[in-house]
Amino acid sequence: MRNLILGVVVLMLAGNFDIQAGSRQAPQPPPAQPPPQTQPPPAKPAPTKPAQPQRRVARTATLAISVADPSGTPIPNVLVTVEGTASRSTRTEGGRIALEELPVGRYTVRFEQEGFITVERDLTATAGKPIEIKVTLKPLPAPLPAPAPPTPEPAARKPAIDAKPAMFDVPGVIEKEFVGRGAGKTTPLACGADGAASLIQLNQPLQSHVHDDADEFIYVVAGEGSASVQGATQKLKAGTLLFVPRGTSHGLTVSGRNPLIVLSTRAGRGC
Repeated sequence: MRNLILGVVVLMLAGNFDIQAGSRQAPQPPPAQPPPQTQPPPAKPAPTKPAQPQRRVARTATLAISVADPSGTPIPNVLVTVEGTASRSTRTEGGRIALEELPVGRYTVRFEQEGFITVERDLTATAGKPIEIKVTLKPLPAPLPAPAPPTPEPAARKPAIDAKPAMFDVPGVIEKEFVGRGAGKTTPLACGADGAASLIQLNQPLQSHVHDDADEFIYVVAGEGSASVQGATQKLKAGTLLFVPRGTSHGLTVSGRNPLIVLSTRAGRGC
């Protein structure tokens, strides 16, 4: 048994020796390495475009306007005025017009045409599809006829005057109606429908006055003085005739010691 065990040990030692001897064989050349692959140069990055700013969509409105009369007939050349967020003024062509690129917001649109009643519209203009505005202009009402002139009143008839022809002895009347030392005296001589004659004797001035309804003829019979006619002074003496149109201011002044005696005839005013 002991011999058997020794034999086994010898065999194991011999096998181990063979293994170590085999491991000490000449070294094997290293396996061939594949040639290194050349890497392509890295691609250059493509140039980047600068970022474009985002374009804003314009927020504007469009007004599509049509103007017609009550029968539907388009009215050309209507003045269209837009006031509000922006202001525009234009005229229609063939009764139509389009106002574009109006900023959105509140507006008052006025329509004017000669011979028609002016119309105004308030609206809010928004972006998007055109806003249709249809307007009917009514004609101005016909002017009222001018009132008929008032019927003239019939002219007042002058009262009938029983005038008769007459003749006077003027010196005899003066002697009979002489003024003496009195301030003045007026003696009616004759009158008709449109005229009258009087004898006037003055020792004191006759204040300025006006006859609105008669012309006056003044004939100096005796004495001296002066007449003031619209501020102008005229000398008076026997034989002088003075004409004073109606509406003209006049007055008489006495000069000397004797009275101024005149014959006054008024044409246009009767008795």
